[in-house]
Amino acid sequence: FIPVGRMWEGEGEKVKRGLVSSGVTAGYVFGMWNLLGGFGFFNVIFGPWLVMSFWLFMVTYLQHHSEDGKVYEGSSWSFVKGAFETVDRDYGEFWNELSHNMMDGHVLHHLFFEGVPHYNLKQGTEELKSFLKEEGMDIYKFEETEDFVGTIWKMWNEKWFFVEERNVVREE
Repeated sequence: FIPVGRMWEGEGEKVKRGLVSSGVTAGYVFGMWNLLGGFGFFNVIFGPWLVMSFWLFMVTYLQHHSEDGKVYEGSSWSFVKGAFETVDRDYGEFWNELSHNMMDGHVLHHLFFEGVPHYNLKQGTEELKSFLKEEGMDIYKFEETEDFVGTIWKMWNEKWFFVEERNVVREE
């Protein structure tokens, strides 16, 4: 990380804050390493951090990507269209409950992120599906994803940075 060049022009305050944050983080790591030792540091801090980071990354990526997910360009995009491109995924009852149904109620979260608390996502999602079915709107996405590690591995190897041209919606 070397904050020089045109990309960083006018970003002095952000660069300073980034460098200070990096310094504080490095100091914390150094201090905890000295306090806990290498083995303790990996068991108490680094290991749990890796698990949490993988979980957050995996869930976020899978909720926002699917085989038929569309990418909207310019004026063809709207908030509601974007919300319905997210995917509700069933990771199994244990994982769904552990995450307060954020993963199997993700579409509703995007539509009503300020209005529906997590403890109502399950009920709200069922009501959303019923409403869409009554209106004849086939826009809700749901995928069984109990093998979430296998699914993220498959996405990584097959479609990580690629979007099929047929899934790109050009400006109207």
